Amino acid sequence: MKNLLKIISLILILGLLTKSSFGLTSQWSEGDISKVRLISPLSNSNNQQQIILGLQYIMEPGWKTYWKSPGDGGFPQTLIWEGSKNVKDIKLRWPKPKEFEILGINSIGYENEVIFPLVIDIQDKTKITNLDLSINYLVCKDVCIPGNARIFLDLPAGSAKTTEFYYLIEKAISSLPVNNTEISFINNFKTNAFINQDNILLEVSAKTNLNFNNTKIFIHTPFGLPVVNSIIDYSLGYKSLKASLNFNKKL
Repeated sequence: MKNLLKIISLILILGLLTKSSFGLTSQWSEGDISKVRLISPLSNSNNQQQIILGLQYIMEPGWKTYWKSPGDGGFPQTLIWEGSKNVKDIKLRWPKPKEFEILGINSIGYENEVIFPLVIDIQDKTKITNLDLSINYLVCKDVCIPGNARIFLDLPAGSAKTTEFYYLIEKAISSLPVNNTEISFINNFKTNAFINQDNILLEVSAKTNLNFNNTKIFIHTPFGLPVVNSIIDYSLGYKSLKASLNFNKKL
């Protein structure tokens, strides 16, 4: 009888541990250098028409993948979700990237690990949502290796509890650029383009109520422009800046 009680107590303890560390996640789609999965901050859709999931990449140390405008080489990930059910739309959000050099080419992207927030618009919040994602991407170090991932995740309807991934996804959301300059610390943001016989000069100017510090400027374009070093002039007190980026006109 005592042994039976011990077994029952052990089962209850294990059940509590499992519940407290609950995480809604897909299986890893694994390659030689990288792996990809979907993680959810909530156990259910929480009766919402929209939920933000995380597309998590983990790469071997020193390996990198690309931002939406990768620079002069590489390509960004593409996501196909047409096989999903009860999904109206999926929007991929890109966290703030950094510059690095791959195979002698300056590029923009992410190193080692990154979580891309996915905004999922649900058709019917009372039904289960079946996610079926196909992802093509590229990881590079001394060589570049294409990756292909197929990921499945079922998101139940109904009231939700937070999962162990909640704070990871909140951190990823906080790393997204602010698209609306009216609610950012940047104001009077302007861009101009000047053309001469050989070059195109992009000029960016902005002001802030705070201070500009270690400013990075990335150009988002579908044309595959190379990454160029911006020449930045700051005002006294670092309250305003003017940046110049020179591109060869042949591009």
